[in-house]
Amino acid sequence: MNISYIVSPAETIDFPGGSFDVITACQCFPYFDKAVIGQKLHRLLKDGGHFCNMSMIWLPAKCEIAQTSETIILKYNPAWTGAGFTREASAFGVEMPECLEGLFETVNTVSFDVPLSFTRKTWHGRMKACRGIGASSLSAEQIAEWEKEHIAYLQTVSEEFDILHFVTMLILRKSRR
Repeated sequence: MNISYIVSPAETIDFPGGSFDVITACQCFPYFDKAVIGQKLHRLLKDGGHFCNMSMIWLPAKCEIAQTSETIILKYNPAWTGAGFTREASAFGVEMPECLEGLFETVNTVSFDVPLSFTRKTWHGRMKACRGIGASSLSAEQIAEWEKEHIAYLQTVSEEFDILHFVTMLILRKSRR
């Protein structure tokens, strides 16, 4: 297959209008520039094209490992707003974002729970990648201290385990306007 990879912010990617049948975003839509992204997606999609916004969020109240991991993150980053997610308290990911209103119509919304398998190493990597630790949230010294504590905690749990996640998908079709 002849595949080209492009690393670019979604807001600055440049293709001719109508280039894509489908565009997907997973775990990233909340971080897009809302003043730019709606028009950009609409322009890039072919007539009748689809945009799918997806998210997968662990449920800390349903898993001691996720809950303890969040507690350790909060020790180093008490301003982190990503902790304590519950599916009951949020329509996260299944409502039409305001910046897409009038540009897209809802085709379907889907949400479900799924247990995802991790090892100690892969869960530690997942936690390190979250915005409570990564994304310039903490200094290198704070990250090193967090890592030491989180790895020590993970040594107390099974080598392999499941973390329950809440998955949402909002499937939209480009409106003709």
